[in-house]
Amino acid sequence: MMKFLFMMIFMIPLCFMKNMFWLVQMVMFTMMFLFMNLSMSLYNFNNLSYMFGCDMISFGLILLSIWICGLMLMASENLFKLKFYINFFLFNIIFLLIMLFMTFSVMNLFMFYLFFEGSLLPTLLLIMGWGYQPERVQAGLYLLFYTLFASLPLLLGIFFIFNEEKYIMIYFLKFLNLDMYLLYFSMIM
Repeated sequence: MMKFLFMMIFMIPLCFMKNMFWLVQMVMFTMMFLFMNLSMSLYNFNNLSYMFGCDMISFGLILLSIWICGLMLMASENLFKLKFYINFFLFNIIFLLIMLFMTFSVMNLFMFYLFFEGSLLPTLLLIMGWGYQPERVQAGLYLLFYTLFASLPLLLGIFFIFNEEKYIMIYFLKFLNLDMYLLYFSMIM
């Protein structure tokens, strides 16, 4: 998992070079192809380390994130032609991809929450900076506050699990008793 993380981090300097818009897009689709070729087991975690891991659900969500970020670049050809803050746009998309990759591959529930909330910042900047409707500022603020208030019960549930069980590693959550498992299941819904 670290190889893909470093691949995304080393794409950041490409954002600030001239005429690298299409190269960033091609690197993103190449990274998606390389990620698809990972050998995945249906029921086990793969590429497991202390901080990162990948099961079938996170594999699909990471693949979907890379694909959607690549499609965002394909759909924004008009920004490239108009040169409308294209470097910052590329940086936002790569930063969003890094945050989503970290969200879906991290093994700690609190880090999952932290990276999920961290992915709101580039999403908010993309909506407010490159949105086409005049209500984009209001839509961005609604997105920010609704997501923060809706995810607050998830944070409280994570703290409750940590207080009761003394761990919040995702791999060990399968050993929870039934009451804690129902709490965990209700938090992710």
